[in-house]
Amino acid sequence: MKKVTIQDVARELNLSRNTVARALNNSDTVAYETRYMVIEKACEMGYLKVSPSALNEFKLHANRSERKTVLVLARREISVFWNSIIMGISDMLNQNGCRLRFDFVSEEEERRLILPIDFSEETDGVILISVFSKEYLREILKRGLPTVCLDFSESVGKAEYPVDIVISEGTQSVRTITGHLISQGLTRIGFVGDISYCRSIHDRYTGYMEALGEHGIVPQADAVAVRHVPGRYYVEAEIQEYLDGIREMPEAIVCANDVIAMLVVKGLRARGLSVPGDVAVTGFDNQEELSRIDAFLTTVRVGNTRLGKRLACQLFFRLQHPELPRETVVVDTEVIFRDSSKKFIGK
Repeated sequence: MKKVTIQDVARELNLSRNTVARALNNSDTVAYETRYMVIEKACEMGYLKVSPSALNEFKLHANRSERKTVLVLARREISVFWNSIIMGISDMLNQNGCRLRFDFVSEEEERRLILPIDFSEETDGVILISVFSKEYLREILKRGLPTVCLDFSESVGKAEYPVDIVISEGTQSVRTITGHLISQGLTRIGFVGDISYCRSIHDRYTGYMEALGEHGIVPQADAVAVRHVPGRYYVEAEIQEYLDGIREMPEAIVCANDVIAMLVVKGLRARGLSVPGDVAVTGFDNQEELSRIDAFLTTVRVGNTRLGKRLACQLFFRLQHPELPRETVVVDTEVIFRDSSKKFIGK
């Protein structure tokens, strides 16, 4: 094989032999970008006499240029539940040599369409772990960055917003929970969750309705609360209003998540009703901070760290394949049966 010379490298780059020689010696008399271009070409052609200082600089430059920066955005409602998702994202980004930037978005910033300052810095991709308004999402997408969302607003037409979505499975798991209640002979079963907020809540409601339909059960209308409310039923007053509006208390209430379920349990107990003796209650998400307080709630384990890792993996895929169709990834869940759904326990 012919030995590669400085002249060969110079000819390939259409540069003078003198310029290439100085670049290979890492001389400051040659512009930085030219030096990098020459060193890259010399290494590619197999030239063996690159100075150690120039070679080290080339390696540092290459590592900097390949390292991706990912911005994670969330509303100011972080809890242990969200922290474990962020940990999963962080673990996967670290394993792949990526930088993580994290920013909170306040209600005022979302309303005024103010993006975090990190958008003005070098960012390669975005992960949204909160469901933002369609106006704010549109503002984010104006930057043209690959974007992956945890869940998605039901009010947004997905075709208009080029994002990938990662979501935890909800239809089958809530169908299983509702079927478990029905198998105990229960027929008056309520549901609580703002289905207009996001797809995951809507999916859980779908599972509830499918289970009732499979058994020919008509929902108890005044025990079903799915309309939009300001606090999305995460506010005690909204749960109190829901319970006050029920003429005959149902035998069970399926809740869209654990936060709602614990508010329902609190409201029932305030009315002198026991759970599950008088009313069975179920949740979703297996939130650690709630289960440590009162670990009796039938729920669904999402595996939040795993979910965070899957969000990061989907962003890697999109960075590598921007031309492929957008995807919705559904991550499997696990139903956890506890005492709160065992209506006739102790009887």
